[in-house]
Amino acid sequence: MIRTALAMSGLGGLVVAFFAVFGGMALVTGTGVVIESGLRSGISQQRLTHADVLVSAPQTIAQKEDLPVALPERAPVPASLAAELSRLPGVAVAAADVSFPAALVKARVEARGEAGHAWSSAAPAGAELVSGRAPTAPGELAVSTAHAVRQGAEVEVVAAGRHAAYRVTGVVDRPGLYFSDQTAVTLYGRPGKADLIALRAAPGTSAQTLAAAVGQKLGERYVVSTGRAKGDAESPETAAARTMLIALPSSIGGISLLIVGFVVGGGISLSITRQRRDLALLRAAGATPRQVRKLVAAQGMTAAVAALLPGAAAGYFLAAHFGDLLVSLGMLPERLPLTYSPWPAAGAAVLLLGVVRFSAWATSFPAAKMPATAAVRDSQSEPRTPSRPRFAGGLVLIGAAPALSTMPLFLRGEVAVVGPSMAALLSVVGLALAGPRLVQLGSGLLVRLVPARVSAPAWLAVTNTHGYALRTAGAVAALGMVVTLATSMTLTHTTVLSATTAETAEILKADAVVTAPAYGGIPHGLLESVRAAPGVKAAVATSTTTVLGRSLALGDPGEGLKDHAAMVLGPESAGIVDLGVTQGSLADLKGATIALDERAGKVGERRDLILGDGFRVKARVAATYTRTLGLGPVVLSRDLVAGHTTTGLASSVLVRLADPGALESLKERWPGVEIAADAASPQAGQTSAQLWINLAVLAVLLGYVLVSVANRLVATTAARGAELTAVERLGATRRQLLAMIRWEALLLALTACAAGLAMSVMPLLMLSIGFLGRPWPAGPLWLAPAAMAAVCLVVWAAYELTGRRLLRGRSS
Repeated sequence: MIRTALAMSGLGGLVVAFFAVFGGMALVTGTGVVIESGLRSGISQQRLTHADVLVSAPQTIAQKEDLPVALPERAPVPASLAAELSRLPGVAVAAADVSFPAALVKARVEARGEAGHAWSSAAPAGAELVSGRAPTAPGELAVSTAHAVRQGAEVEVVAAGRHAAYRVTGVVDRPGLYFSDQTAVTLYGRPGKADLIALRAAPGTSAQTLAAAVGQKLGERYVVSTGRAKGDAESPETAAARTMLIALPSSIGGISLLIVGFVVGGGISLSITRQRRDLALLRAAGATPRQVRKLVAAQGMTAAVAALLPGAAAGYFLAAHFGDLLVSLGMLPERLPLTYSPWPAAGAAVLLLGVVRFSAWATSFPAAKMPATAAVRDSQSEPRTPSRPRFAGGLVLIGAAPALSTMPLFLRGEVAVVGPSMAALLSVVGLALAGPRLVQLGSGLLVRLVPARVSAPAWLAVTNTHGYALRTAGAVAALGMVVTLATSMTLTHTTVLSATTAETAEILKADAVVTAPAYGGIPHGLLESVRAAPGVKAAVATSTTTVLGRSLALGDPGEGLKDHAAMVLGPESAGIVDLGVTQGSLADLKGATIALDERAGKVGERRDLILGDGFRVKARVAATYTRTLGLGPVVLSRDLVAGHTTTGLASSVLVRLADPGALESLKERWPGVEIAADAASPQAGQTSAQLWINLAVLAVLLGYVLVSVANRLVATTAARGAELTAVERLGATRRQLLAMIRWEALLLALTACAAGLAMSVMPLLMLSIGFLGRPWPAGPLWLAPAAMAAVCLVVWAAYELTGRRLLRGRSS
């Protein structure tokens, strides 16, 4: 059976199926690696290397029937837990570990960012004294050898935002600044709390035994970590990165699988269409429908199996580069590596083999089911009448796209972008379904409109396009999809980013933004220094965190939690921040209050929220506003989040200036301070990162489509020997045959480009009007002609080179 299947399919059919499965295997394997990394990867570098067990608070909130929501801020544990666990058998040391931003200021011209800890954390971290003694008094400090500071020296330190002088009592061989336990607890700023509890096992007790005992005592209230899992406990951003690694492929996985299925199915379909005559003869010779389907399945599965290993290797290569991109965008910690195992390749193989098997079954079903006499009669050409149900379904999807495109005219924010994005995808699927009939109708009209004086090759090209609508429509749909996705997806993101940036400029009336990354945030006294500078009209401290809740914005799920990036403001921010308040006032942002999107709530309502560290609060809506695109649908009061962020410090100071040079002297008094001209929106950062990710994924997907379509066009053209022979016997010269092939390529390329643009115009038009107030999008408009040029180049190369080779072989 396999030998017969391979002989019937020929090399061209196998090559088409091979490359389709190869690219699909690479894409699905790469996606699987990212998802597996979200489930299994762990922090590679750990600070508390000498701790056997770590006890921390959960950094995620579980949800029914959905992924857990990650907490972006450090969730603390009770510091008293250390004393409680120290009484367990097998515990040698139990220390409450705290961390806070700290910077050693040298010669008032350099600030070096560090992390501050209590001296009791030195032993679990493996820090040992190189010289001197441990700090015990409030004004004492131990530094690492990297600081090049001698024992006994007086140094200036900004720790947890507090500037003070310390005397160095010791030098240790590990990074960090170590304070006395009492000082560290004061600087930590969360009374009675700690980041985690570090435990060292007594001699004769293993880490696993100790972890089991701790877990039995604490139950499920806390997370007990050993081995590589300790890195997750030390780094609260790990949980957010893990969730992102799972959610991100899920958000792009749908379109990826759609394209993979489209290309693989098209490749198998082409291979089978070329064998209609052979399959018909088999039916006439007595082969049963089941035998025909098994024969076709054997062809597809043979090509698929050959493509699995090289496709998997390419998938791991893609995953590694995608991980590097996430790290460069700041969405993935550099210390959280991707996890590689055979499971993603195995899962991709099962999925792709299933797609190939189904495609072979669906494509061979008509030929296998048709009576033998009818099969032989219709085997000389493809079916001339496209499926009516398929055509009707495609028209329904294409007709639904304009309705979805109008969502930005009535809504703003994330939910409004869903409409145009879905409209573009529906148009692509609709074109794939209705394409054969649409090409047949369009080319039929063109046949009637062609002037009588047109050249014979041009007339033959138009007639061929009309007669072989199924063959042409498959390429038109795939190439049209390239133009549609390249323009609509990219320009959608750039348009939203432009609108977000413009609205942020309207909201934040700051002339300058002061940040202090070297100190881990705005230190105490910096805001007062800014306000006291001559030429400063107003200044307000602000920060960004994440809040979780239900129905905080239009489009949020009613039951599940939704996380939103939120700006933290105080009542004095009204002079610098203009949110377009419709009810209430930003001056009322005191205590447990929030400002909310006007479509999501009213002033005076109470909302149950979960802050970034998992703390649950009930906040009152103090104001509602309209400009949600710039700062998001919710703004938190400074009092509400106090004590519930990892650093406890503001991240920036927004400044209005009467004198542009008013802040020049600030850097001399505060080394490490940075001054920027523009304020950034928390929404803009997310949109920009998402844009680059989508561009990278889109480039790979569209490259896969172009290569697969080129391969398909080459195979189609190379299989037209009998057709060209018939035209040649009617009197056509080889030059005319080549001209005919060129005209067909031109018609195919123009039709695909026109279809792709038509599917992109309406979503982008509505999105631009809704977000920018104009009918054209923001971003690289040259992308549309570039995509069309790429399509034309692929079509020309496939037809021209294959046609020349085919005619040259005939002349010899």
